[in-house]
Amino acid sequence: MQNNNSRSAPPAPPPGRLHALLMPDYNRRAAAFWWTVVALGALALAWALADLATLDAAAGWQVATGVAITVLAGSFPVRIPRSVHSVTAGEIFIFLLLLLHGPAAATLAASADALAGSWRSSRRWTSRIASPAMAALAMTAAGHALQALLAVLQQRGWHNPGLLVLASIGFALLYFGCNAGLMAALPRLKRAERLRAADVFGPFGWIATAYAASATVAALLYLSYRQSGIGVLVAVVPLIAMMLATLHYFFRQQEADAATRRTAEEAATREATLAARHLQELQHIAFHDGLTGLPNRRSFQARLAETVGRAVAAPQAHGFAVLFLDFDRFKLVNDSLGHAAGDDFLVQVAQRLQTELADGDLLARLGGDEFAVLMVDPALPDAPITLAGRLQEALRAPLRVSGTELATSASIGITSSALPYDRPEDVLRDADIAMYRAKANGKARHAVFDAELHAQVLQRLRLETDLRRAVQGDQIGLVYQPIFDLGSGKVTGFEALARWTHADLGPVSPGAFVAIAAEAGLVTELTDRLVGRACRQLRHWQTTLGGTDGLAMHVNITGRDLVHSGLAERLLLALQASGLQPHHLRLELDEDTLMQHITAAMPVLAMLRAAGIGLSLDDFGSGYSSLKHLHSLPIDSLKIDPSFVQALQASQGAGADAAVVRAVVELGRSLGKGVIAEGIETASQLALLRAMGCLQGQGYHLAPPLAAEAVPALLAQTGLVEPPTATTLPMALQAVSALRH
Repeated sequence: MQNNNSRSAPPAPPPGRLHALLMPDYNRRAAAFWWTVVALGALALAWALADLATLDAAAGWQVATGVAITVLAGSFPVRIPRSVHSVTAGEIFIFLLLLLHGPAAATLAASADALAGSWRSSRRWTSRIASPAMAALAMTAAGHALQALLAVLQQRGWHNPGLLVLASIGFALLYFGCNAGLMAALPRLKRAERLRAADVFGPFGWIATAYAASATVAALLYLSYRQSGIGVLVAVVPLIAMMLATLHYFFRQQEADAATRRTAEEAATREATLAARHLQELQHIAFHDGLTGLPNRRSFQARLAETVGRAVAAPQAHGFAVLFLDFDRFKLVNDSLGHAAGDDFLVQVAQRLQTELADGDLLARLGGDEFAVLMVDPALPDAPITLAGRLQEALRAPLRVSGTELATSASIGITSSALPYDRPEDVLRDADIAMYRAKANGKARHAVFDAELHAQVLQRLRLETDLRRAVQGDQIGLVYQPIFDLGSGKVTGFEALARWTHADLGPVSPGAFVAIAAEAGLVTELTDRLVGRACRQLRHWQTTLGGTDGLAMHVNITGRDLVHSGLAERLLLALQASGLQPHHLRLELDEDTLMQHITAAMPVLAMLRAAGIGLSLDDFGSGYSSLKHLHSLPIDSLKIDPSFVQALQASQGAGADAAVVRAVVELGRSLGKGVIAEGIETASQLALLRAMGCLQGQGYHLAPPLAAEAVPALLAQTGLVEPPTATTLPMALQAVSALRH
């Protein structure tokens, strides 16, 4: 059994289907209005045709000619400037027909003109039918009103040209108002709205003026016709056509000029909009990081400067804190997985950090794997430390990068407005220093910049300034620690050791000032000066002391020197300037430093070996294993780390440290490389090394580092050269005699 609701609705009657097809946007009231207007317009037109049928042949031809001229003139509309409306010369002939032959002729002309205009401007059949009907109704009403008015004026004897012109103008405005009202009513009814006065009187202005002018011209032509006959009309029509054609092309030119101006204005607007968008994009590029989308260093510094300025102006009301982050082992990610993976890593950690910040905090990428957070007006003094803990916690969860799960951490340095800052660069510098303190303390932690650290920074800055002055003034000294043949007791060479005595602080540790030189970009100049002086000194001994031709000069170089592409050329220049042969120079390379730069160092080492310069691996066995590279490294000797040598006395040659020393000695012998023991401080250490077969050594038990002036006496003491004329030797050299027993 079928549900009643599923039954289809009965088909609409034929009139309804026709209405839905042809008038889909007409509601009931609009459709009723349209049919009413069309019916009344048809009646008005039929009435006009009936009246015209009574005219004689001559009058009929005049009406037909006037209607034809009206339609032809309507084909050349004159558009009103800055308006969608237009007027034609047809209105003149419509009004002229009204004055000559009455409302019936004008109704026929107005309908024909409206039909031609709607046919040109609309494709809807409703408009093509309604427009002539509305014109017929408006003209019938206005025309009969004018005819009645003129009849009254004639009865009272007021029929004169002036009143005729005024009456014609009034009629024209009435006709326009009726027609405009009928045309405006239809769209209002479609939208179920009430007709407004503005719908009728709104289009006045140019159009009303044009209708009034047309009526005036028609009245004047009518008066001329009455006085001069049909000839005046024949003469005037071409003039009117020329005038309207002139207006037509003038207004067209106006429209073209206006269109050109609009196009130029639109183009200028588009260019301005495009320029503004490009400027905005450039500003975004200038102040944001292209990878993470975060503010960059420039943007961060600008915001920090503003924040510092507010804190300086009102320290009780405003404060700030800066957290400087550097990711631990980020270089390992780049080196092992590639730079694309490193970029992905930075994007992911940036997103994680951003989620932990409060509103108003600013996260920026300063460059590489360095990020910074600016906290504005922290709620509590320990808020920066709390935030650092949250950031560390957020980073503990592993990241998925290029299919690999990575654990990460960051070292964080913190500083705040608790210190008297007035320059933003000082804030960022101190946060950076605190970050390095955190990294030095074991990484994956934070450090707060305080007064003690501030004093250390000032001290370091002072040392850097004074070191720069000392390097440039050639004030870094050298001492020379002898290297002995442990079997014969003779000196085989010297290790040149840098010394700096500060004017106020006294002696500064070489480890401290060499590290400062590396960070300050002074290490290349420092190395060149020290190598040059050491080479000149050895060459001086060779030329002034007999028996020194076989001595070698050992000089330490840093990691920055090792990866410098011009190292070989710099050393050869120093040798050439001093006159020393390349095989008398030995470069000592720290094992850890060499292994960290092994890829970049191998070509440099090959160039040095090819030039004849000797190479020695310093502190061998202390940390980074180089065993797998040892057979391929172009080195001449291994220097046993002092920590193993100094442990020999306690173990009496039986402990693990003694086993390491013994293994290094055997390794050097099997590879054909010399072995030098460093840090020999006791006779028992010396005896054990001799028993193990170690052939060379140095240390305070044998001889301390000596000034250049003390070296000739040492060489005489060991029998390498003739003794000096002085009868007494320095007390520091007396221990050398132990090598002879």
